[in-house]
Amino acid sequence: MFDLNSSSQIPLNEQIVEQTKLMIAQGILIDGDTMPSVRDLSKALLINQSTVQKAYNKLKEEGILLTKKGLGTFVSLDDEIIDVKKEKLEKKLYDIFLKCIFYGISFEKIKNIYEKSKEDSNGCGSNEPL
Repeated sequence: MFDLNSSSQIPLNEQIVEQTKLMIAQGILIDGDTMPSVRDLSKALLINQSTVQKAYNKLKEEGILLTKKGLGTFVSLDDEIIDVKKEKLEKKLYDIFLKCIFYGISFEKIKNIYEKSKEDSNGCGSNEPL
């Protein structure tokens, strides 16, 4: 499920967060799917439980996971939170595009970067943050 790189500069908990988001974006995880328990995932990945807990807490804060006492942790995509995040991302993209225009980066170059990022996101082994 997860492919963590312990030699990466990206902390393990952030890798779990980003790979979870990537699996959702790819349709590997969908709304309502059960996530492994903190204990089970930490055992499977051979990492500390607090690392997994930190990742799960971040995903809960972002409205991506929901824990139901006695039942487990589930993918729970909150549409309102996702809409707000999309709006913020669109604003960031707008600002980036303005900088691209200022520095003379062509639309073709931007398109190539976009296509490369799409290709890179097809494998869940990506350890770079989204």
